[in-house]
Order: sequence, then C-alpha cells, then structure tokens
Amino acid sequence: MQDKAAMKLGTDSVLLGCFTKIDRAKCIVDIGTGTGILALMMAQKSNALIDAVEIDEEAFKQAEQNAIESPWHDRIKVHHTAIQNFQASQKYDIIISNPPYYRNAKNMGIEDEKRALARHDKDLPFEDLCIEVYRLMKEDALFWLILPQKEGLEFIQIAKQHNLHLHHLINIKPKPEKEVNRLILAFGKSNKTYTETSFTIYQSDGTATTEYIDLTKDFYLWKDRN
Repeated sequence: MQDKAAMKLGTDSVLLGCFTKIDRAKCIVDIGTGTGILALMMAQKSNALIDAVEIDEEAFKQAEQNAIESPWHDRIKVHHTAIQNFQASQKYDIIISNPPYYRNAKNMGIEDEKRALARHDKDLPFEDLCIEVYRLMKEDALFWLILPQKEGLEFIQIAKQHNLHLHHLINIKPKPEKEVNRLILAFGKSNKTYTETSFTIYQSDGTATTEYIDLTKDFYLWKDRN
C-alpha cells in the first residue's frame, strides 16, 4: 500500500531495486524508504537483514505496515528518524536510496507540501547523504541510488569529495530516440575504474522492451499491489 506516502511507487524505484547487486549481503539499509518498496525488493532478492529509515511519519507507518504484511516481516525493521540521527548497530554491505533530488529547494512551488519535501533535498542534501553513507558502509560495501541525469552527474562530483568513488554507472533512456534521463549509480570506498552501461525501458511504440520485462519480471507483483 502507498496511500499515505508523499511519493508513490514509480519506475525509478523498480529499476533501482532490480539493478542493485546483492551478492552475499548480510545487512542492507534503505535510506528514505517511503512505502518500503526498496526494502521489500531487497528482502525478496536476499537473505539479508534490512533496516529501512524514513523521516516522514505517515510514510514510516505505511512502510512498517507493508513490512509486517510481507513474507519477510522477520527481516525488515523500519525506523522513524532522519538518517542523520540513525544509530545503527552495525555497518552495512549494501546501502540503497531513491533520494530527494531537486537541489537547494528549487521548484518548491509544488502544491502538495509533503510531496515537495519528498522530492527536494532540504532535509537530506547530497552532502549529508554522502557523509551518512560513508559512516554506515563497510569497507567493501556499495551504495546504490537513482537520480535524474543532471543531478546524478552533480552527485558523482560531490561523492568524490566525500571519498565515495563511482563503481557502476547505468544510463537509463525512456525510449530509443529519447535522451538519457536517469542515472543508476553505485559507489564504494575504493577508487577503481567504473563500468558504464545503458538501458532502455520502452520501445518507440510505448511497449516495454524485452530487457525491461526480463529485468522486472520477478517484481511485477509489487507494481500491481502498490
């Protein structure tokens, strides 16, 4: 369910959850969990223990309810707090986030104030996000997130200033004839040559590409239910 959440489930979360590589992760944290969809996807893809952190009270309640009603309720714990105040009992193998992305409170003329806060970085600037991710990640951990292209390129530079180095970059195009409009990024503490790939969601006629169907086939249930 997502009726109480400021930001509803969308393609961004589905793509990020599908592309995030779990490997043998034992502990994962989802920053700004919203409805809890990414935490649920991580639980479905792994045997890891999941912490889901959400500052908004209504979204927290919804994420908690969704976790309790899921098959993975014993592995997901939802925390009502800002990530800056989150006291973790351990460091994490995987950190994942679909973060607020409009910078410096731009475009704040959105009618729904909660939706505006969920989309803008007033409460979680990119700089703060990098600091908290570095604090919470193990030495060999990866931090995965999705951003619009412009903000994603800016985030890469900010992350570097906070000793987070790009490991993977996935260019997302809505259609073959369209420009890249999203970046899925993965960062680690080690400085290495990153991999860059591209992915297209829809064909020119608006139908899903075979690649998108194959990527998301295990999670269509969540698109239907939320």
